[in-house]
Amino acid sequence: MDNKDNRSVRPERNPFHGLMEQMDAFFNESAKNFNTLVRRPINVRTYETQSNLIVEAELPGYKRDQIQLEILGNQLRIAVEDFSSNEQEKNYRGQRAERTITIPFTISEKETKADLNNGILRITIPKKNSSRRFIDIND
Repeated sequence: MDNKDNRSVRPERNPFHGLMEQMDAFFNESAKNFNTLVRRPINVRTYETQSNLIVEAELPGYKRDQIQLEILGNQLRIAVEDFSSNEQEKNYRGQRAERTITIPFTISEKETKADLNNGILRITIPKKNSSRRFIDIND
């Protein structure tokens, strides 16, 4: 049995090892920044009552001025944006998310209501609204 020294053997350091460590650090930091720019999905739940269609979106941490609701015929678009900058570090970070929900009838802007409470955006869309018209069928 060969017993030269009981010291641990250091592996030879590759001359490119430092460069590879720097490249790994660069790509890891870039991936973190990229993930903050990618759109996150908005969790949405829809259900009906006797007279309304209710859309509830989970938006924890967002304020009213960061939320945009848009009606496009029979579609409801929910979009959120949260951008911040740090002048000292010259950082600019942001998050965007959006979700479009298709409703089986035209949405009335006047009669639709939205409330934000504890991170839940609740949109109440009346099933019977003044912009809907039904056509009689003759025999």
